[in-house]
Amino acid sequence: MPTEMTMEAAIIAAIIAANRLLTEERMEIDREEMTAAIRKLIDAAQYRIKREPIGKEHGVRQTPVGTKPRTFLCCPNCENVVSPLHGFCPECGQALDWSSL
Repeated sequence: MPTEMTMEAAIIAAIIAANRLLTEERMEIDREEMTAAIRKLIDAAQYRIKREPIGKEHGVRQTPVGTKPRTFLCCPNCENVVSPLHGFCPECGQALDWSSL
């Protein structure tokens, strides 16, 4: 029974396959073009790997006991303010993991 391949394993498999193609003498592939394509693949895959939002301070707020920093949950990739209503950042498309929050 086949097991599900993780995103990281898929990226590694793609890089190994690309390296095999590049080392064959009969293949006429521009190495810079292939490298750029692999980088785009990695960048696209990174957005699909869920990451936890990060807390960012944006000013202060008044409370009965003084002032406290105003903290918002932000995308770990572009730092845009995000909401638990979304499974991804509406600005950059980064997949978000809300399970521990």
